[in-house]
Amino acid sequence: MGYYYLIDNQNPYATVRENNKKGNYYPYRGRDIQGIVVHTAENGRNAKDIAKHLSETDRVSSAHVIVDDKNIVNLLPDDYTAFHARGHNSRSLGLDLAYNASDWGVDKEFENELITTAAKWATDKCEVYKIPARRLNVDEWLKGQKGFISSSELDPVRRADPGINFPWEQFFTLIKGKSYRKAQRQAPKWNGRILLVQAPFIKGDDVSQWQDAAGGVTVDGIYGQSSRKRCREIQKLAGLVQDGLVGPQTWYATFGLPEIKGE
Repeated sequence: MGYYYLIDNQNPYATVRENNKKGNYYPYRGRDIQGIVVHTAENGRNAKDIAKHLSETDRVSSAHVIVDDKNIVNLLPDDYTAFHARGHNSRSLGLDLAYNASDWGVDKEFENELITTAAKWATDKCEVYKIPARRLNVDEWLKGQKGFISSSELDPVRRADPGINFPWEQFFTLIKGKSYRKAQRQAPKWNGRILLVQAPFIKGDDVSQWQDAAGGVTVDGIYGQSSRKRCREIQKLAGLVQDGLVGPQTWYATFGLPEIKGE
């Protein structure tokens, strides 16, 4: 299983669970993972200190991970249910940031490092659970769409985190950048030809290869209107310009980014 702080450091105030350890969690999961809930810990900037606090407090609270500007402290396995988002624990992973919701913009150097560390953890989860790097509102979340949501969206009466100034765009850009670079290593190499709708239609094995990876279109080796429509759908999911042109970014996004075959 590996090392998970809240399993190896039992909370004396917590209930004894089915794994015969005391903790504020369930050692199982009742639903598939839909997305990631983003929190700020509101308790300093040191992930290890916050993990220690969670193992000692009488407050019923936990998460799957706590990150700071340098460290990723895994608190619970993904297949455990953390107590971090009331009413939504069973469908989510809890990402706790070692920062205060009201402090964004105060210390840009620390914040940049913190977001980079968080994006490193989140990129792996996006790839494993097919979670797209996009922000959801509560209505989209309740409909079962995949993505990221703030703690305050799910509990606006009690929570304000991760804060109105949380840098969502920077966070998602980092996640997409890491996925894109990984896709470049794994996908068939782009041959340099941009696929677009023109007269006469562009045809070839590269078109067929892209259509097969994209899904939702006939694999006929002809880049026509249906291919352009599918291209724009993929570009929207990947956070790219929706121009209907398959260049290097769209090519690698098609082969590598999470959830490119539909929401």
